[in-house]
Amino acid sequence: MDSGTSRHGLKRSSILASALLAAQFLGAQGPSPDEALKKLSSAEPHFARGLKAFQAGRLEDAEAALSECVGIMPGHAFAHYYLANLAYVRGDQERALGCMERAMGSFDPMQELGDHAARTKLKRIGSYELMLANQWDITTSCRESRELEAIDDQLTDAKSKLELAARKAAGARTAQKAHYLYFFGNILFRLERYDEALRKYEEAIGLNPRHADAYNNAAAVRYLAGDHPRALELLERAAARGLEDNINLKLSHLVNEALGRPTEGILREDLSEPEGGGLGVVRFALAYKDAQALMPPLYENAYVVYSRATRKALLVDPGVEDPRIEAFVRENGLEVRAILNTHGHPDHASADAFYARMFGAPVCASMADAAAYGVRADRHLAEGDAVELDGLTVRVLHTPGHTPGSLCFVVGNYLFSGDTLFRGDIGKVGEKDPGKAPKARAELVRTIERKLLALPGPTRVCPGHGKPTTVADEAAGNPFLKK
Repeated sequence: MDSGTSRHGLKRSSILASALLAAQFLGAQGPSPDEALKKLSSAEPHFARGLKAFQAGRLEDAEAALSECVGIMPGHAFAHYYLANLAYVRGDQERALGCMERAMGSFDPMQELGDHAARTKLKRIGSYELMLANQWDITTSCRESRELEAIDDQLTDAKSKLELAARKAAGARTAQKAHYLYFFGNILFRLERYDEALRKYEEAIGLNPRHADAYNNAAAVRYLAGDHPRALELLERAAARGLEDNINLKLSHLVNEALGRPTEGILREDLSEPEGGGLGVVRFALAYKDAQALMPPLYENAYVVYSRATRKALLVDPGVEDPRIEAFVRENGLEVRAILNTHGHPDHASADAFYARMFGAPVCASMADAAAYGVRADRHLAEGDAVELDGLTVRVLHTPGHTPGSLCFVVGNYLFSGDTLFRGDIGKVGEKDPGKAPKARAELVRTIERKLLALPGPTRVCPGHGKPTTVADEAAGNPFLKK
């Protein structure tokens, strides 16, 4: 089809879709799109109340409000999606399936209604805005959000900003539909309808090639079916898309093991200095699962750092209780003398108390993060402090941005950077005010350049997520540090 035909076809399709909106939403023939918008506006307070209750964990209140919403507007795609979530959590997969079928059936008309509101300069409906805003709650790619943030910072022309906003909105809508398909696949997976689940995951990837969880779950279906090569191919495709840090590492380990491939470096990695060096460092990838039952685990890095001569050790960022850590410490005759937190987020600090009791070691964190996130620190660390142990010296750098009290630790030729600096990436700033976020990001970059990139080039960077890197590599190739 040539461009002219495509352009006119799109116009006719848009007009037709607008004409059919009311029938699809109201279950009747004839009312105009404007009348459909009025009807939808009546449902909005119930949707907003249900979403707020859902996010607060008040599931019965959420179900009541969302049910009222779809009672007024039967084609409210977003309300049906959250009702499917509620049924999924409760284990009623058949009901979840029905809700999700209704959500997908009304998704495109709901989007068209939002477009109609924009075209006619009507006030945007609340659920449409919420859908776009909530895209960042479901995305699994921190890099993607920071790329968009960086573009925002660079654009000053008003027209360019409007065009960017339109592109972001369109991208968010596509990503949202991909996520609905992914969740649809999860329901089918629970119902043991694996082939159908796989098709939904593949559809999700087709719409959003950066949906890491869709790759993970599609690979899991392939793995369970014994199709290990195609499972590996999916995981490799995800990595090629820049999603390596979002891959399910346990699954990756199992797939590589099944294919007779090396598994070193996936769930555990020895980063120790060569024989004759004084420091031993081992990275443990820990699967952190927060209270949101629907979200997949997030892998974070905990490190055991020890002196080969004295056997004194440090434990950095233990976010999860994992028997491998205790086993490693015991088998190597180590004495853990301190537990260090780069920052107070629970995926890095949740197991502090567990290991403090186990090893009889104090917890060390910044005062700001201890206060902000409830970290029970025995010692507060700040810029310029040093933690001196027999055979180990830790230099403390304050690198605020991801959190107010974010710290980095320098031990010998190693930098433990937490969520401040990653391989090819930087931490997402914690500033929530859109007007202040660009300044906060710029300050974080200046801090990294001034304090971290000033370290010797060969310094091994051990981040809070993902694979290690070096100061030289990040100075040369990190796209978020380029001026």
